Amino acid sequence: MTLAEVLALDVLRRADPQVVVGAELLDRPVRWVHTSELAEAAYLLRGGELLLTTGLGITGRGAVGEAAYVAALATRGVAALALELGWTFPEAPRALVDACSEHGLPLLVLREVVPFVEITEQVQTTILERAAGTARSGRDVRQVLTDALLDGAGPPELTVLLSELVSAPVVVTTAEGALVAAAGQGPNGSGRRGRPVARRDVVLLDRHWGHVAVLPPARTDDPLVGAACGYGAEALGLALLRSAAGADLEVRRRQLVDDLTERRWRAPGELVARARVLGLPFSADGRYAALVVTDLPVTDLDIVVRAVAGAVAPGTALVADVGEDVVAVVRTSAVTAAARAVLRAVDALGPPSARVVAGTVVGRLEDVDRSIARARAAQALTAGGDRVVSAAGMTARLLLAGVSDGPLAHHLVREEIGPLADYDAAHGSQLVRTLRIYLAHASSKVQTAQALRLRRQTLYGRLQRIEELIGDIAAPQRHTALVLALALDELACRTHAP
Repeated sequence: MTLAEVLALDVLRRADPQVVVGAELLDRPVRWVHTSELAEAAYLLRGGELLLTTGLGITGRGAVGEAAYVAALATRGVAALALELGWTFPEAPRALVDACSEHGLPLLVLREVVPFVEITEQVQTTILERAAGTARSGRDVRQVLTDALLDGAGPPELTVLLSELVSAPVVVTTAEGALVAAAGQGPNGSGRRGRPVARRDVVLLDRHWGHVAVLPPARTDDPLVGAACGYGAEALGLALLRSAAGADLEVRRRQLVDDLTERRWRAPGELVARARVLGLPFSADGRYAALVVTDLPVTDLDIVVRAVAGAVAPGTALVADVGEDVVAVVRTSAVTAAARAVLRAVDALGPPSARVVAGTVVGRLEDVDRSIARARAAQALTAGGDRVVSAAGMTARLLLAGVSDGPLAHHLVREEIGPLADYDAAHGSQLVRTLRIYLAHASSKVQTAQALRLRRQTLYGRLQRIEELIGDIAAPQRHTALVLALALDELACRTHAP
């Protein structure tokens, strides 16, 4: 009970109480009521008591003795001192009042005589009844949470239920402080939070997973708040454990990747909340990119998912198997470095056959679908090529892929390099490839010969034959057309390859 609640009891009202010191401290909890006329009463107490006295034990001790009496009570943690007037003092002694003010000890004077036994009996009975009621309420809270768990409630539903039980906001965060779920603060848990009045650790498989906290206007001295917070932490741990044991986390990861790919969500905040339930401290704004891991060396995709997740910083990647590939949504700006780290981890699983295609970096979680789409498009254009591919470096090729089957593209290829392709087909030569390598090396004959592993005289002969068939290849105005034609021809060869 609080001191204010004690003063409101009928037995105290009959004593005509007056608060002489500590009117601002009436919310102080009272654990018990004790009576004593000893000057050394403090040594009989444990703290939290309302001490009733007539002042007989301190009469004649003077101001020094009265001050020492109050100091000992305050040091012991007594909740308040109640002095019954008339038997020893007609009014509270000045030194007693000053000492109570100095030590922050509430002082009450009782102007009417009410047997102390009646006061102690009613207060103690009320405290005991409340304790029993709190115990019953705690059991009720645990039963409600247990029923919710049996009905399949997860962290978001349990958070809402806890908020309703304590009539106050409740938040659940990861160990890193990322918000997982919130209730009781308006839409999506928004609003001013304030300092927690109760906070408990959430444990998953003997590891600290995060916290559950109850916020104001709940009160620290409300036993129900502590019980709900403690039982809530247990329930959240069980819900998370059930998800992990039932492979629910894998299903949720895969579903979130699918929904990001297809833009199936109502609001960006929904994506953030779903990621945080999976233990990923994602935010709406950030640097995100997709990695597509394909041509995998093993058929057990769960092993690959774990390897990919372990290759990047903890809490930065949403990884799931999609079809025959593994897709990772990574929070990073260094996407190529992340792709190389993933490739090393996957290569450790078996023969080095995998490829990792990195999508472009986007600035918001809701735009990850663009990164996934770019990675998929680049994947289709690089079959059998480099093992780490960045879609950001393939913009021109991706654009050309969109028009490679059109009549204008076929006309450009035939007009620019058609005679070379015909000559290669008839003689088994490599004039088209030679021209491609030559232009890729800025028309350097030395570098081209090294790249093709040819003697210079052999390369000079090929370049002479190329110019005989299609004309001057060194003309600046022709360079762009030749590069486009060679790129379109390469795309057509990849598209029609068996």
